Amino acid sequence: MKKFILAALLLTSSVLQAQVPKLLPTGFQPLSIHQVDDTVHVFCNGNDIDFDGIYEPNNGELPASWLKYHAQSGNLIARRDITHTYFSLPFRPAFTKTNFYNPNGNSIEVYDVTSQQLIDSTILTLPNPQSIITAISILSLNLGGEEQTVIAMSHKTSFTQNGTFGLYSISDKKIIAETEVGINPQMIKPFRNLLGEVEFAILCEGTFGGKNSKLYRLLPTPSSALPFKTDFFDLGDTGNFFIIQDQLALTVMNGSHEIIPVNLATNTVLPGYATGTTGYDGPREVVIDTITNRVFVSTYASDIRIASYISGDVLGILEPAGKPEGLAIIDGKLWACNAYKKGEYASDSTIAIFDIGLTSIQDKIDSGISITLNQGICTITSEMNLANADIRVIDAHGKVVASRAMSGHFFQFSMQDFPQGLYGIHVNAPKTTKNELLLHLQ
Repeated sequence: MKKFILAALLLTSSVLQAQVPKLLPTGFQPLSIHQVDDTVHVFCNGNDIDFDGIYEPNNGELPASWLKYHAQSGNLIARRDITHTYFSLPFRPAFTKTNFYNPNGNSIEVYDVTSQQLIDSTILTLPNPQSIITAISILSLNLGGEEQTVIAMSHKTSFTQNGTFGLYSISDKKIIAETEVGINPQMIKPFRNLLGEVEFAILCEGTFGGKNSKLYRLLPTPSSALPFKTDFFDLGDTGNFFIIQDQLALTVMNGSHEIIPVNLATNTVLPGYATGTTGYDGPREVVIDTITNRVFVSTYASDIRIASYISGDVLGILEPAGKPEGLAIIDGKLWACNAYKKGEYASDSTIAIFDIGLTSIQDKIDSGISITLNQGICTITSEMNLANADIRVIDAHGKVVASRAMSGHFFQFSMQDFPQGLYGIHVNAPKTTKNELLLHLQ
């Protein structure tokens, strides 16, 4: 596991590189950013003045919009206004290489990502018209020995009662499994556990101020009934977003103004770290650059806060000239949706782009690093001759318990005196990096 500390951001006011971002014009109130190959898709919620979900231009309302940008240049490629509906909030759609899946009430729409044309207005419709589909994910899942493309989705009929998670078979055109989850389920991420099995993590926001937000994990058990093995973790006040990296789920808690890590390898909720925000200016989303191990957190305090995912060192604050929401790291640049104007809650219409000085994935040479742990001896081999590589051993609580330096092709060190358990081994060299999660048995 890797150490993740944001608490020290309370003590810093430094600005990373003090740079002014490049601003791209967008539609009204940009929400989220999604990259598909060399195209960046940006979704904007428009201005639904009376909050009825119906675009009424005669009332001065602005439509939701879908903009496409070139990933390298930032040039606008195409724009489509969505005039028959507004996007749901939080906005949790799904993408494949060819299609965009949009939750709309109790139905899911499908668009072609190239033409932006609506292909199917109701690829599925839930029987209860009061149901609201809140999040979706598209994936291939082995069910009874057969690979099927399924839609994983969460939905609810109330803001105060438990919601539902379900799997829908696109080929069979039916729901093949459902189970109850927490209040206001709003985000889904499939992941593979240490055994290589596909599981689903579902963030349930809870009721605002109710301190009943939960992260569910569901393991499908393929059979005719398809039951789920279910675990959940109590998180506290108003979970807003999460990511999963190396079996660690980082959950952004908008109500309690903290990041709470959940170790999915050990089913452990780790201590949360304050983001330094207050009131309605809480944290919104988080992204990790796995090349430089930096964490970026958007906040409604009109900034993006940065920390090291490995050491916990504070790196500074970026100022995007608005209240940022959705984040994405694209070709060495950080894209941030300015949902609202800086210091206020009037909707903005820009994206801030920062050159955050990342080494591109192409520059990170595949060194063929191998990390093994046998009878308490950790062995690291590399096809490339490493020079002053930094090696860190991190326990299941996120604490760095050992540091070593490696030069050459081969290195060994003893972990025989370490307590039994899971450890993350992290190797970081100038042109390569490697992470491995290993089980140490005494």
